[in-house]
Amino acid sequence: MKNLFVFCCLVFGVCQFVQAQQTALTSNGKVVILYDNGTWTYADVKAPARANQEAPQKEHGAETENLKTMTKTVIDDSPISLKDAEVAKKAFIEGPSAKLSKYFKQKNIVRCDFTLSSKDGKAILKTDWKIMNGEAYSYFGFIKEGNSLSLELIGGKTVDLVYTKEFEPKEYERYGFSTYSAEVELSKDQLRILRNGIVFKAKMNWSRRTEEYKVVAPSYFIKSVPAIIE
Repeated sequence: MKNLFVFCCLVFGVCQFVQAQQTALTSNGKVVILYDNGTWTYADVKAPARANQEAPQKEHGAETENLKTMTKTVIDDSPISLKDAEVAKKAFIEGPSAKLSKYFKQKNIVRCDFTLSSKDGKAILKTDWKIMNGEAYSYFGFIKEGNSLSLELIGGKTVDLVYTKEFEPKEYERYGFSTYSAEVELSKDQLRILRNGIVFKAKMNWSRRTEEYKVVAPSYFIKSVPAIIE
């Protein structure tokens, strides 16, 4: 991790690490997501700043406090009016499963594509999971009513997307993968938080275990939520 810190400083001009060394800010305000395996990705947006926020100070202490302010979750009480629309499917999660990695060196990837849509005043997020194993039930079980996908945002907020129905996997043993196609309804309060939030952690609560996965589209909701709002 020390080498990673040096690397970020040299290449990106990182000013300050936040959130337990899992995110970093570049000198021009862009957010970098750092992963435990040494890889990184841009969040593809700048850290949200308050309208009356002053420019970063040269003094180290003042600069540090300023960066902390920039990464606080924006409080949004504005009204939301939904329109009928659908955002194209996009990969949100893609990375190794801790459980599958114990048994398989290569066939251990979990992927989840998101499709956000709105119809008749309801916001629906379709989560299409693909497990690179033909016997997903043995490792993960079902997605049961009450299971959730928890999204942790930069700034400390966590949004729990709770499934209200049971979804079982479709297993394709011959081809070596399984799929779950499941939906959750997003409340307007969740939309308010997510449309201003950069996601850097995703934790899925399956019926048999809970696992944390790599987020490959941290700014997904910042870009997608406006597409379903009037």
